[in-house]
Amino acid sequence: MQVRERLIDQYPEVSIQYDPAMPVKFGGLYERTYMHPNGLILLTDKLNYYFENSILAEEYGHHETSYSDIMSYYGKTYNVDAARQELRARRFGHKLLIPLEQLIECYKNGCWGDIYAMCLHLEIDRSYLAVVINDYKSKFGLWVKYEGYLIGFEPLDIKKI
Repeated sequence: MQVRERLIDQYPEVSIQYDPAMPVKFGGLYERTYMHPNGLILLTDKLNYYFENSILAEEYGHHETSYSDIMSYYGKTYNVDAARQELRARRFGHKLLIPLEQLIECYKNGCWGDIYAMCLHLEIDRSYLAVVINDYKSKFGLWVKYEGYLIGFEPLDIKKI
């Protein structure tokens, strides 16, 4: 099963639509209205499959964690609460798309260390992998013990304990 199918299967109640008028810089938008009480994700149709997977995961993060309009985060007025909600949604998307188990799976499949092979296996873009690794590094530190493995984020390394 592809990553996109796995994501969509986890949230069948959320509608997904492509908006050709949406600017690329937004990538996606999540909203909940009276017409879509279970949520609607709007995606731009100008991105490739790998970028869309990361944006879709973040929008599902907004579905799970956001509770108000946080568009002010992107505007001129900086709102601390909106910034926290944005970070929470991004981290949810990181955990949804690339949990630590997926990094261990890359190690077991022999593609660990080759960034291109890892990204193909995970079905994500290289820049998104770098963002997730940096986020995990800020969350866990340089190393984390997880399910019998020692995962290092700087330098990128994994060892079976």
